Amino acid sequence: MHPARILVSFPFLFHLFRIKPLLLIVTTFELLPAGMLGKWLLGYRLIYDVQENYRKNIRYNHSLPALIRPMAEALVWIAETTTRPFVDAHLLAEACYLREMPELKRALVLENKAVQPLGQVPPFKLARPTAPKLLITGTITEAYGTLDAVRWFSKLAELLPGARLEILGHCPLRGFAEQLRHEASSHPQIHLHLSANPVPGSWIEQRIQDADVLLLPYRLLPSIAAKIPTKLYEGIAQQKPLLISCNPVWKALMDSYPAGMEVDFLDRLDIAETWQRFTSMEFYQQPPGNEVSWEEEKKRFLAFLDTL
Repeated sequence: MHPARILVSFPFLFHLFRIKPLLLIVTTFELLPAGMLGKWLLGYRLIYDVQENYRKNIRYNHSLPALIRPMAEALVWIAETTTRPFVDAHLLAEACYLREMPELKRALVLENKAVQPLGQVPPFKLARPTAPKLLITGTITEAYGTLDAVRWFSKLAELLPGARLEILGHCPLRGFAEQLRHEASSHPQIHLHLSANPVPGSWIEQRIQDADVLLLPYRLLPSIAAKIPTKLYEGIAQQKPLLISCNPVWKALMDSYPAGMEVDFLDRLDIAETWQRFTSMEFYQQPPGNEVSWEEEKKRFLAFLDTL
């Protein structure tokens, strides 16, 4: 909603003419018109890195007021459709985008896998089952189930008074941040570190390392269910026990190690049984492999660039 998202095209064009690149990778839809104009004048190759299905996010994630959503979705459609003939190739952050956007030409799937070194520790059980440190990190929104997890944890804390939940990340919606603060105010075991701006990746990586359990309470919206969360890859790479919303795609990846278990964060009646099953698990009987690492994606990306 910020006007800077439109105005940024002007300094962007200035830098394109200053740098005169041979290749431009545009990572967000509002820069596509400027990128197209620059290509026409400077003759570089243009790649559109499709990091999100923006139209689907607008429709289902409810991050914009209802009256604005149709106009916002239309603007995204116009930006992506009118510039498509000038785009030489597409990078897709999710495999499901191949099905959702069959009109894209010359598309390579590059998933958001973990960039940190893979963990290599022997199989283990939860070290502090009665006083665990739980973590939610990344982008903090209602669509990602953060509030559901807070309410779920409040019931777990009645069973485990020594448990602690930390929520660290970028919370772009001020109203939702206030709602979270209100919910957490009556629970001293919940610690919030919310930022209106994106949080450095090094902070998030350190918090994951320090946590006992990583919570991934995503709501199964049509804009989310077919995607594989980056935090799932990162949690597995660091060999962290995971509690994640029920989804067969995520479960298949998690069970191969095993890395954790599925949880219905809206079901607060069977928390004692859920926790007992979770703490009886032996995690990471198989160490993480290349299926969660960015290294293989990087090789494919570099090979793809050679074909342009």
